[in-house]
Amino acid sequence: MSYEQAVKELAPCGIDCSRCVSYQHGEVVKFTKALKESLTNFENMADRLQDRVPAFRGYQQFLDVLNHFTKGSCPGCRYGDSPNCTCGAKDCHKLEKVDFCFQCTKYPCSQNNYNDALYQKWRLNNDFMKDKSVENFYSEQKQKSRY
Repeated sequence: MSYEQAVKELAPCGIDCSRCVSYQHGEVVKFTKALKESLTNFENMADRLQDRVPAFRGYQQFLDVLNHFTKGSCPGCRYGDSPNCTCGAKDCHKLEKVDFCFQCTKYPCSQNNYNDALYQKWRLNNDFMKDKSVENFYSEQKQKSRY
């Protein structure tokens, strides 16, 4: 895992954007688009099978959720003004000219607007990157569940 790839996929706070359900270039969007395409016109089959396979009675609800996941409206904290991101770090890192919060001379600060629990997670993420490298942090994040 390269530093450049980590910067591309990790938010300045350390959260992995690439696995977020709203990230427009993320795994969830990519996989749900492929699944949606593979299931084109399956609603006809689901209607015929719903008496034998009760799960298909909710097929339209499934499609509604699938359609939602294919939208991917967030460009990521680094690349746009996403309404999904209310964190102060998305703008602060640009002003401070750093890729990640821990690289800032003011780290740790309170400009990110986090509650206590999120503040602790932010500190753990950034302290890990500072102590063990961004690449190691990024690699470890890929092994964890996003949610």
